[in-house]
Amino acid sequence: MERDIDALKDRVASFETQVQQLNDEMNIIRVLLDGNKTITDYSIDGDTYTLTLSNGETLTLTPGVVGGNYPSIEIGENGNWFIGDEDTGKRAKAENGNDAEITPQFKIEANPADGDKKYWYVSYDEGKNWSVLENGCAEGTNTSENPIESAVVEGDNFKVVLSDGSEHFIPIVQGLECAINIPEGVTDGLWSVAGGGQSSFKVKVKLAEGDLVRVNAPADWNAKVSKYQVGDTEVSVTVTPPSTPSECIIVVEVTHGVNTATDQIKARTTSDSYWAEYQAGLDIKIGDVVINKYNNPEGKLLQDGSAILISGVYFIAQEATVEWTSGAGDLIIISENKNNYSSLNMNSTVQLDGSGSILLSGLKLRCAVGATSFKVVSGSTKRLTLNHCDIEMQKDKVFAEFDNTENAANLDEIVMESCRVSVPVPTVSTSVINLFSCKGKYDKVLIHNNIFYCREENSSVLYCFLNNTASINNIDIENNTIINLLSNHGSNSGYVRLPINQATVMKNNLIWYDTNCYGEKGQTTTVTLVSSISEGAAFGPADFESNKVFTAVDGKEQLTWKIIRTPKGFTGTNSITPSTESPFVDGTLVDTEGKYTLKPEYQGIGAIIE
Repeated sequence: MERDIDALKDRVASFETQVQQLNDEMNIIRVLLDGNKTITDYSIDGDTYTLTLSNGETLTLTPGVVGGNYPSIEIGENGNWFIGDEDTGKRAKAENGNDAEITPQFKIEANPADGDKKYWYVSYDEGKNWSVLENGCAEGTNTSENPIESAVVEGDNFKVVLSDGSEHFIPIVQGLECAINIPEGVTDGLWSVAGGGQSSFKVKVKLAEGDLVRVNAPADWNAKVSKYQVGDTEVSVTVTPPSTPSECIIVVEVTHGVNTATDQIKARTTSDSYWAEYQAGLDIKIGDVVINKYNNPEGKLLQDGSAILISGVYFIAQEATVEWTSGAGDLIIISENKNNYSSLNMNSTVQLDGSGSILLSGLKLRCAVGATSFKVVSGSTKRLTLNHCDIEMQKDKVFAEFDNTENAANLDEIVMESCRVSVPVPTVSTSVINLFSCKGKYDKVLIHNNIFYCREENSSVLYCFLNNTASINNIDIENNTIINLLSNHGSNSGYVRLPINQATVMKNNLIWYDTNCYGEKGQTTTVTLVSSISEGAAFGPADFESNKVFTAVDGKEQLTWKIIRTPKGFTGTNSITPSTESPFVDGTLVDTEGKYTLKPEYQGIGAIIE
């Protein structure tokens, strides 16, 4: 056993070394290709170089081959990264003065699709999302060349030879620095500034005799560098952007003799109008979907009383109400104003029978009495995304129903983020109201940062997020607030009413109730988050951590809360002890409107919707 443990430790250490080296190599290649950094200092420890760049970044590189199986990595003739012999569509080389779009990041993890063998995974968004590389098994012997063949200090340059034999040089210039100190207002690498007013940021420098500092930006951004002199270690850059929606890259340069070091920041004027940003050609990001007039050129602004009949990209004017009377393939509907809902009336059950995707954002969704909001009857819809919507469910109706017809209706993905969902009391109090009645096959369901609440005073409702008779591969339910909605009772009890598998996560949800709809005082009922575990699956507490239950119901009407009704395969404590302490700041909870302010000690659980 000791030998086995030692062998496993050696294997893990080897994987970690491979990942670290490959990520360091990607960073070096990025610097080589951008061509706008110099090395201000370096050190050598054996075969390992530690490089300090002119923008303050530190990189470590150990030339040579590490054992194991590397993914193939190349830069195509079109300047894109090719990983696993496939064009990623991501630019590797600098273009028009702009840095490369991304630097790929790699990791090694178990791949459930291949018996949990270790595989290479790649991320193109700084580790937010990862995808497994096909034919990317990390176990076994090395079958691909390292991206970097060798590296050495040669005179006043750091010389790097790539696997294709090409030689690249990074100048070594002691003391040449140009590093932008990230200002306030930067999110996901984008600096948001008020249009028409002045904003500024600091740049770290180390100015010597003859050094020049310049700033490059579009003329309408009016960027200027503060006065500077020899010995300065910091300069200021002030920008006055246009008052209309605009976006640009601001590049700061420090030149010392023949060498120039640069750093840059992407800036964008703030706006409360998605429509204005769309017209200006800016990217609008809803979740992980990017919309702009170049990829979606037929966008329309709809006024009050308009109707949506066909696929397309639509913006609904502020305070306008638009009718939606038929299903569609690809359809994007967005509120024109970022801070106010626009209304979308669904006058009948919308049949999603196309092969496209539906994305709704910033909308008040109202469905005709007696109608289901969405229904898939056949075929496959790629995705249904609901973002920052105010959803009013109808009495005795599910929100979305996907029939298991002869052709088995399917969805690749259901995403609900930052929505407010109000639920009425059903005609029969023991009826269970379903959010998604999913009878088809689904790859992923993600429910994040939503507020679900019973909108009728002194009432609670039996409620179920997922009621499924087929299969969902991945379920992720996190940071939701659930007010006066109690999970479905009976043999299949749970907010998730299906056997869950190992790709299920349900964390940091907040449940509060002051009414027990289960019946008379003294009735003892067990309430659970999920119903049961799929055969062979195994779970630990980390998959269901920090779900909190709070109640104002007295002890005689109290419910017994558990995580899993049938906990076979679950390790850890299965029970949840309700707290009688309110998680809300006194006087802020309006339960019939789903509004509240969380106490500081409970931040991090439940939903926060601005």
